[in-house]
Amino acid sequence: MRKVTAQRLAEFTERDYVLTFGVGKREFDRMLAALEDAYRREHKRKPRFTKITMLDKLVLTLIYRHEYRSMDSIAAEYEVSRDTIEVNVHWVEQTLLNADLIQKSVTCVYKTN
Repeated sequence: MRKVTAQRLAEFTERDYVLTFGVGKREFDRMLAALEDAYRREHKRKPRFTKITMLDKLVLTLIYRHEYRSMDSIAAEYEVSRDTIEVNVHWVEQTLLNADLIQKSVTCVYKTN
């Protein structure tokens, strides 16, 4: 599977979203907006540089949850370490759980509001 880019995502239909990520386009956009908002709140003073964009963080988390792929295979695809994938999946799931956009988490046990 090749990395999902913004250009490739623009060509997706509603059915493609559901088949690839397990959520519809509208819900995907809500999740992305919640992640961007949470990142802005956490890094008000000084945004950090990350190799993985917010879109990539959401995509890799949804792929991890929907396709049950290993973190090692996702790390190889995104050319980062497994630890980077683990930290990002955990942060995305925690953020979406706190925003009530997912009901349960693979890596998180509870909300931290």
